[in-house]
Amino acid sequence: MIEPRSLLKNVSRALTNTENRIGKGMRLDHNERTTPLPEKIVQEVWKTISPEELVAYPALEGLYRKLAKSLGVPREMLLLTSGSDTGIRMVFDTYVNPGDEVISLNPSYGMFAVYGDMFGAKKNFLEYNIDFSLPANRITDKINSKTKLVILADPNHTGTAMLQQDIISVIEKAAKVGALVLVDEAYHYFYEKTMMGFISRFDNLIIARSLSKAFGIAALRVGYLVSREGNIQNLYKVKLTHDITSVSAKFTEYFLDYPAIAKEYVKDVNEGKEYLTREFSRIGGHVFSFSD
Repeated sequence: MIEPRSLLKNVSRALTNTENRIGKGMRLDHNERTTPLPEKIVQEVWKTISPEELVAYPALEGLYRKLAKSLGVPREMLLLTSGSDTGIRMVFDTYVNPGDEVISLNPSYGMFAVYGDMFGAKKNFLEYNIDFSLPANRITDKINSKTKLVILADPNHTGTAMLQQDIISVIEKAAKVGALVLVDEAYHYFYEKTMMGFISRFDNLIIARSLSKAFGIAALRVGYLVSREGNIQNLYKVKLTHDITSVSAKFTEYFLDYPAIAKEYVKDVNEGKEYLTREFSRIGGHVFSFSD
């Protein structure tokens, strides 16, 4: 057997469950959409896809323009990715050298640690307190001259979110040592707060987003990165030639045209969270509740 590159010897990956779960139940640990997309929506989008488009490589400029307008940012500050997961990997691939320090939180998205190992980073992952609190000064105190990347999922998988001012303090401290801050906003639609308004202010800020959660189209693998133009140009260097399909682009454009679809689903999820909180509390369970 041919040995892989040495850094991969430190990488441990759990096997993904590849069995078809359609019609068999939900995978709540994946945070997939809990209700199917309405058949009407699926059919409407499919009607816009011509046979010619299926044999051609994707033309995504229309989606880029529509997404840029939706976010209120210049087209040059956007990079579409195959899910936010690929975007996060691209940040590592572009900026993290072996031995660079990467700071993040634990628990959080598991691939942060995997990518750290893949690219030979020194991982400095901070543990939450028992009540899931984590003061921002614990993060800023860890940032030093060896730090290359700080990753904050906001909101995090723990259900916790940081104050905007606390994130700004992390970005400012990172800027002093020449480090990037990657804010993973995969769940920001359920929180309604974002760092998007600070993109033009900080040249060391990158935001990653996914359409798998609030938009509920995990199967189509659509995400994107937002940052200053120079960062996007650097990230483009490691981009796959074709990573978003024409079908994925069509569905994404449809959702951007009809934002009420995602808003309604977010409303349903939040109502479900309230129901679970009541029921767990009723049977004596302890439910953590977070707000800023």
